[in-house]
Amino acid sequence: MTPVAQAASQLRRGYLIFAASLAFLPVMDAIAKLLSTRLPVLEIVWARHIVYAAAVVPLATWNRGWQGLKPRHPLWQLARGTCMCLASGCFFMAVSRMPVADAMAIFLSYPVVLLPLSALILGERPTGRQWSMVVCGFIGALIVVRPTFHGLADGAIFAVGSAVLYPLSMLATRRLADESSPIITTALSALIGAIGYSFVVPSVFQVPSHWDMWLMLAVGLIAAVGHYGIVAAHRYAKSSQLAPLGYSEIVGAVAAGAVMFGDVPTWATWIGILLIVVSGLVATWPKRAAD
Repeated sequence: MTPVAQAASQLRRGYLIFAASLAFLPVMDAIAKLLSTRLPVLEIVWARHIVYAAAVVPLATWNRGWQGLKPRHPLWQLARGTCMCLASGCFFMAVSRMPVADAMAIFLSYPVVLLPLSALILGERPTGRQWSMVVCGFIGALIVVRPTFHGLADGAIFAVGSAVLYPLSMLATRRLADESSPIITTALSALIGAIGYSFVVPSVFQVPSHWDMWLMLAVGLIAAVGHYGIVAAHRYAKSSQLAPLGYSEIVGAVAAGAVMFGDVPTWATWIGILLIVVSGLVATWPKRAAD
């Protein structure tokens, strides 16, 4: 296989892993929204990270024990884990107050933050096509948000916060991708979230029902599988190459919201979602390995 063909194969593998991982995550968000009608959001986020850590830490320590979790780049790992756990907390707060698809559409404006930061911090060079499609996706997100002079809709500010924090975690993920095992990076982020939220959850904790405990377990397991895949995808593709593909997650969010809550987007929201999805598909459509 020629170097060009090998690079193209690696890129396709990264796209596939990334897309498959994202397919799990809107279901997690919908379950979190359901749980938020009965339990505090902080407790749901805490449970997510506890189960997440319980699922991935044993795998990370299987061969080398706890010594294997010693980070080679502790500051990057701390930055990634902190941004990830804060982004997930903001997003769960958002879906507890607004439809899953609307929150997801706002969140998916994150490439507007990610691409310039990728160029500035990591030295990556997003293509003109990626820039133009990111702008198109951002316009779609504005249509969904429909900001007014009276402020953002209830919950939207949390989705915006998640959209700012998540690309910062992706930059750290890319920085760690070539030097740390995906399972190690995933486990450390899970531990950071589990420890951090354990300090605040006692103030709001409510005893969940048996059914809610199963749902919280599902939230954590979906998070573990999905985010491990996101980390693994960065071993095959750059942040700027993967970023626009994240727009396709809105499809799963619309489906999960409609099935579980009957949340059917308005026509204006559909137009915004269409712009978001099309921009992501065009930006990631295979052209050549170097694109």
